[in-house]
Amino acid sequence: MIKDVMVWLDGSLADGVRLEAVRAIAREFESQVVALFFNSMPMPTPIVGPITGPVVGAEMLERAREVGEETKEKLVERLQFFERPVEIRQFDALASDIADIAAREARAADTFVALRPNGAMDPEHLIEGVLFGSGRHLFLFPEADRPRIAFDRILVAWNGSRESARAMAEGMPFLHKAREVTVAVITDESATEEDAIVGVDAVSHLTHHGIDAVLRRVKSRNNDVGAALIAEAERRKADLIVMGGYGHLRLREWLLGGVTYNLMHESPVPLLIAH
Repeated sequence: MIKDVMVWLDGSLADGVRLEAVRAIAREFESQVVALFFNSMPMPTPIVGPITGPVVGAEMLERAREVGEETKEKLVERLQFFERPVEIRQFDALASDIADIAAREARAADTFVALRPNGAMDPEHLIEGVLFGSGRHLFLFPEADRPRIAFDRILVAWNGSRESARAMAEGMPFLHKAREVTVAVITDESATEEDAIVGVDAVSHLTHHGIDAVLRRVKSRNNDVGAALIAEAERRKADLIVMGGYGHLRLREWLLGGVTYNLMHESPVPLLIAH
């Protein structure tokens, strides 16, 4: 079950959008809500002189802490009228450490709710940090004044990989709420005989869990898996896409795979994504 819903808040107008989604999920599952607030601290700056090592002026640190306290007070005031109990966790941290802290905190939550990264609001490094570092799933939704969060129709993207298996397992609480579950397998013109049975095991597994799922094989044009998934989700009027998140580590930074990147940036349908 989803008993801990975690969300990042920053004191901006976007908090209202995030909280709308959190409210819907927490109400559906009667969950507790944990809000993360990161107070960005100034970077240490080196000085020339007898003192060696990075230092930060006391005034800069004090001002950063004051701004953080002011923002937290606004968050507390805003959350007074929230329907569910909310715990606020504040962290004074360097911007470069935020993703790692968010991933660490998310390991003890059932879901981490965020806006779909589109270059405007939720920072992509935070999203990637939680996706690849927490071991739990992200619930990403498009930026909208009133996000529509529902679980009646769910599309499960399946290719038989470890990532898709992880996503399906993480999505079980939501799948049990659904009236219609579709397991979508994306194929191309050169599908093999082995490809023809992909997805059968996933449907059987869901059936064992009491979930009535159907299998759909969807052909992609020009091998554009992301576009094919979005089109199928829209065709079936899906409320949620459950999918594995793919990427690789290079130079200490995670790089998203093409399909994952495209869906995270372009999907008009909310995503439950797990690595």
